[in-house]
Amino acid sequence: MKTAAVVFVRESQVELQDIEMPPPAPGEVQIRTEHSCVSVGTEGWILRDQFVWTKTPFPCVPGYQRVGVVTEIGAQVEGWRVGERAMAIAGSWPGATAPFWGSHLALANSLAEHVFHLPEGVDDIDASCGVVAQVGFNAASRAALQSGDWVVVYGDGLIGQSAAQSARARGARVVLVGHRDERLKLAATHSADAIINSHREDVEARVLELTDGQKVAVVLDSVQTEAAQREYLPLLENGRGQIVYCGFTPRATWADMGLLQQHELSAHFVAGWNRERMEKTFNLMADEKLRVRPLITHHVAFERAPQMYRMMLEKSEPFLGIALDWRTSE
Repeated sequence: MKTAAVVFVRESQVELQDIEMPPPAPGEVQIRTEHSCVSVGTEGWILRDQFVWTKTPFPCVPGYQRVGVVTEIGAQVEGWRVGERAMAIAGSWPGATAPFWGSHLALANSLAEHVFHLPEGVDDIDASCGVVAQVGFNAASRAALQSGDWVVVYGDGLIGQSAAQSARARGARVVLVGHRDERLKLAATHSADAIINSHREDVEARVLELTDGQKVAVVLDSVQTEAAQREYLPLLENGRGQIVYCGFTPRATWADMGLLQQHELSAHFVAGWNRERMEKTFNLMADEKLRVRPLITHHVAFERAPQMYRMMLEKSEPFLGIALDWRTSE
C-alpha cells in the first residue's frame, strides 16, 4: 500500500512523497495518522544533518509523535483493537526511505511497545505533541519541590512551556524567561505566572522583585548555554538550588561544573522517554493541566509540510508549535 509521507530528501530539502507501507508484521500495530507534531529543534538538526548521535540517513521520514486510529493489528499483539485511538512514538517499515523516527506520514506500522492508549478526554493535538511535552514534564518531575516554591524556566519553546505548566501542576509559582514576544505572550496566558524578556529586562532584578528578594528553588533549563547558566546562577539559593537540564543540544558541553560546585548546586540531567513518563504526561493532559494545543501557531494540512520546514530553517515568520493535519489523506 502506498502512503503519503514527509521525506527529508537531502540536507535542507523536504518533499512529499508516496512510500510503500506493508501490512503490520508480528508485534506491530498499524495506525492511520490524524495529527503529527513537529519537534522543531530535533527535526531542524536532523534536516541540517547536525544531529550528533548519528548522521541523517537521507532519504528518511522524520518525526516521533503522532496520533491516529488503529487500522490493523499484527500477530502476537494483545490489548489493541481496530478503531481505537492511539499515540505512536515511531514508525517501522522496510525500504530505501528509512524511518528517522518516522511519524510524519499518513499510515504507518509501529512496534506495539511504541504505541500508547490515550486516557479519555485527552485532546488529539495535545497528544500528538506528547513526546515534546513529556520532556518538559520530565524536567518538572525531577526537581525536589514544595508547593509555593518559585521556579524559573529558561526557554520559551514547547519544552520550556511544557516544563512551566508541569511545574505549576506541582504547585510551584513559575517565571518563564525567553526573548520572543509572541511566545512570551502565549506563556503569560497558558504556562507561567510571570514572564521576562531577557533581551529587554534585567532577569535577576525582575525575579527578585517577583519573589520579594528571595532566591529560587529550581531552574528548569531548556536553553542550555553557558551564557544562560551564568545569568541564572545568582538566582539560586546556595546549597539548596537545583538545575534541571532538559532537552537536547547538538553542541559541545555547556555546563560549567566549577560554578555548580562553587554554589553547591544540584544538577539533574533527563533525556528520552519511557512508558511511565509518557502515561503521566497524558494524565496531566486529561486533567487539562498540560496543554499544547493553545501553543500551536501553525496547524496546517500535511501538504504544507515543506513550507513549514522552510519557515523553520529561514525563520521567515514567528512560530511556536507546528502540527500537521493528515485527515484529508486517503
